[in-house]
Amino acid sequence: MGSKKYRDKTCVYCGKEKSSTTGDHVIAREFFPKDARQNLPQVPSCVACNNDKSFIEHYLLAVLPIGGRHEGAATAIADQVVPRLAKNEALVRQIEAGRQQYFVLDETRTWSSGMITPLDGGKRMKLACLIAQGLAWHHWKIQLAPEALADAKQMKAEGVRHFRGEISGHKAGEQVKVSLGNGVFQYHGAYQRTNPKKTIWEMSFFGGVEVGPINMRGESTRSVFVVTSNEREWYTHIQGTNNQG
Repeated sequence: MGSKKYRDKTCVYCGKEKSSTTGDHVIAREFFPKDARQNLPQVPSCVACNNDKSFIEHYLLAVLPIGGRHEGAATAIADQVVPRLAKNEALVRQIEAGRQQYFVLDETRTWSSGMITPLDGGKRMKLACLIAQGLAWHHWKIQLAPEALADAKQMKAEGVRHFRGEISGHKAGEQVKVSLGNGVFQYHGAYQRTNPKKTIWEMSFFGGVEVGPINMRGESTRSVFVVTSNEREWYTHIQGTNNQG
């Protein structure tokens, strides 16, 4: 059983009252080197949501560090990727079959080449939405579920500029900008002054995992943006902005 501090609370992820049994680490401890796992954000979670999120994290920890640009990615590959792939021959075959060379124009407008490793982008986006829900509660005690919808996207350069402007714009309430594990995970978020359930987040893993360019016409992205809202009209409008997720 988890700490009493997080028991019998509303689950941050599904919004069911008095259902939490444990404190879930919003960003799983395994993403970080062993000497950088102190004081990570925790939130109340029910068993079902904790298990579902853990399933996504286990998959991403076997793949995501391969594309990382941070020194912590090398540690994660040694500590997480290699042991996980050793136990999952099917995933190894999937990765090997999907690897291919690419040429990409990154956010600095510089061309580079490398090898693409296949990644289930849906799982990455789902985890980003869950992390946004957890961070909103951790920093501001804003309970987003079940009223607010969440959507995560990758952005081209134009979309990145737009959403960064939204985070820092005149409508924003309190902002938070944090780097965890010496840059292994970084995020910047804000909620709207007039409706705290409207939140926008930018986040990156391992210094910005390079994603693209197969479905992005030669451009790549290193950040994920998440929006949440309990107002469907605003959510639908934002959801359609630079839709490349």
